[in-house]
Amino acid sequence: MKLLITIYFQSDVTHLSSPNSEQSRSRMASPTPSLPDSTAFSSTSVSTLGDQSLEDSISTKCFLCQDTYTIPKVLPCFHTFCQPCLEKIQESPDNIKCPQCHQECILTGQGIGGLLSDYAISNILESTALEGNSPCCTGCKSKESNAVAHCFDCANFLCSNCVMAHQFMHCFEGHRVLTLSELQNNKDDIKMEKPINCTRHKNELLKYFCQTCNIPICKECSVLDHPKGLHDFEYLKDVASQQVETINHMIENIRVKVTDLRNVLKTIEHSTSRLQMQYQRAENEIKETFQFYCSMLEEKKEELLKEVDGVYNTRMMSLSILGQEIQRNIEKIIQLMEFVDRIMKFSSNTEILIFKQLLDSKFQGVLTYNPDIDVQDGDLEFVSNFQAIQIGVRNTFGYIRQSSEMTLSSKPQAIARPNGVIGSERTYHNGHSTYESNILSKRFSSANSLSPFLTNLGDLNPYEKWSSAPNDNLQNGSDTYSLSSDQVTDLSSKLLSSTIYPLKSQIKRQKMIYHCKFGEFGVMEGQFTEPSGVAVNAQCDIIVADTNNHRIQIFDIEGRFKFQFGECGKRDGQLLYPNRVAVVKTSGDIIVTERSPTHQIQIYNQYGQFVRKFGANILQHPRGVTVDSKGRIIVVECKVMRVIIFDQLGNVLQKFGCSKHLEFPNGVVVNDKQEIFISDNRAHCVKVFNYDGVFLRQIGGEGLTNYPIGVCINQNDEILVADNHNNFNITIFTQDGQLVNALESKVKHAQCFDVALVENGSVVLASKDYRIYVYRYMQIPGIGI
Repeated sequence: MKLLITIYFQSDVTHLSSPNSEQSRSRMASPTPSLPDSTAFSSTSVSTLGDQSLEDSISTKCFLCQDTYTIPKVLPCFHTFCQPCLEKIQESPDNIKCPQCHQECILTGQGIGGLLSDYAISNILESTALEGNSPCCTGCKSKESNAVAHCFDCANFLCSNCVMAHQFMHCFEGHRVLTLSELQNNKDDIKMEKPINCTRHKNELLKYFCQTCNIPICKECSVLDHPKGLHDFEYLKDVASQQVETINHMIENIRVKVTDLRNVLKTIEHSTSRLQMQYQRAENEIKETFQFYCSMLEEKKEELLKEVDGVYNTRMMSLSILGQEIQRNIEKIIQLMEFVDRIMKFSSNTEILIFKQLLDSKFQGVLTYNPDIDVQDGDLEFVSNFQAIQIGVRNTFGYIRQSSEMTLSSKPQAIARPNGVIGSERTYHNGHSTYESNILSKRFSSANSLSPFLTNLGDLNPYEKWSSAPNDNLQNGSDTYSLSSDQVTDLSSKLLSSTIYPLKSQIKRQKMIYHCKFGEFGVMEGQFTEPSGVAVNAQCDIIVADTNNHRIQIFDIEGRFKFQFGECGKRDGQLLYPNRVAVVKTSGDIIVTERSPTHQIQIYNQYGQFVRKFGANILQHPRGVTVDSKGRIIVVECKVMRVIIFDQLGNVLQKFGCSKHLEFPNGVVVNDKQEIFISDNRAHCVKVFNYDGVFLRQIGGEGLTNYPIGVCINQNDEILVADNHNNFNITIFTQDGQLVNALESKVKHAQCFDVALVENGSVVLASKDYRIYVYRYMQIPGIGI
């Protein structure tokens, strides 16, 4: 937003610096001047100009009437127009739209007259007129009447009749009029202190400056609206110079900010150009890869067609030969039957028996003849493996590689920080107190996502995508942000947020190493195609939801395979894309959630035997699941941003929406106080609710817990937030949100799915590389790595 404001500001300065240029005239003639390109910045657009050159550069003609200003009024957008011109275009008594930038401006009860006057324009008109001889009256538009005074509110030079009108007519009440002789004595000081009446009390001069409200006030205001004791005010003449110096200091800071933003803009332009080149190259390479795939598929198709054609022709030839042989045998049998019918009808028994030996041999040959063919064994079929094709294409076609961060050299001013700075590290008290205010403008209604190469995956963040299966398929990616429609707005937000939580490089994290890993790609025991969910039971067995293999696998803590259950299907005991698992501590039952198309919950006992399933008519996008100490099942859903609490029989105990607080939830855990901790991948933090859906607090934030993938509670009742931003990171907090410890892996994990805790101080990580890792994040007495 700051960048956009600067662009408008530059447009105005350019417009004022050359009022007689063709560009200025065209902008004055058009009621909707166009916004200049970002490359239109010039080194003199906001530079310091001399008073005389600045005075000469300012236009004294109204944008609307193209005539010298009459009663110049300033709108809140800092565009100046004549009061009569504004009254002509005003459509509503409560507001007015700026004819130059089209910004809606709210009016006070005094309407257009309540707007502030442009004193600078009035003073410039006064100075310009005094340089000539005997200026004419501009109040009555008489060319023959010489002016004898000047009204600062109307910005008009007045003849004697107009002076009388200003003294006695009610419409001119409160206008400030000085004679030309008085003005002539002060013409060398255009900023001389002139009497200014209060905008609320027309007959009272501004006498004080209220430090509390930061505005000049009159005597009446000091009694009615700014009572002493509640408001701190001083004489205007005593503090005016100091306040103006403060404004000058702020202007200098703004000039520095403009320079910084120009540098950011150049970086964005360079990044945009580079991004476009990379996009074109990536697009061409994708097309080339696709063409290569097509050529390979075409070659394989021709190979298979030739093979099936050869098999077909061979089988057809064999069947044709066999058919001809059978046909010959049928003809011989028919001939034999005709002969037998003839002799049986027209011969005696003795004559018939003469042929008996010959007939017996012929009959025996017919009865023992069997064609050498098995039609069932001769079936011709092409067996497709669509799931293997799907997985194969995803894993071999290629991938989009993108840098982890885009660094922009902008240095925003320091703002309020959380308390508790100790040395070079910061501690975070009530992790949401300052950060949760409306400092950051929320983007992403959608995909707004921040990856320039992000394909159409609905409203999914590039960091939080999945790899396969229908609809609800997401997988984690690297941390990026894009230069899309909200880039300018989000830029300042991200820069501001870096002052609240330090960047990753500024957080001192302890190193972790894994002491166990197992798994590989495949469909056999101990192999995975998408280990998207993981849990640990009381026996420290690791339970893995192998999504694309439609099964649950159980391993011991050393990674040795124990058993598995589930197969592809929708019947009892079958699974279809299981994506998360949880364990009931008291019974050992395994809770399994399935994503689309079934989106339901299944319960199996600790031996993998089916118990029940439910929730298909309630759940829409189950994402995270956990079980509390009383056996209640808590499910958080993405997209619809909802939490549903079930009992063990599938009855809904509570449900509530939390779309106002969540952007993309992906993990959930609960404590014994009936508080629900939900990791939010896009909000970079953990949001805490109670069982009634009341938002309680926030833990962590951007720069500390970037793109979290899960949240857990350890045996010390501490909150562990896991993310894989650059490395696999674990950040530990108290349940109130105070930072306790921060760790990172020595090995980089580009993509991770889910985490679970082991009571021996280890954390189990399910990774996109088809492996399960076990990290030791804390040392338990008596247990070594």
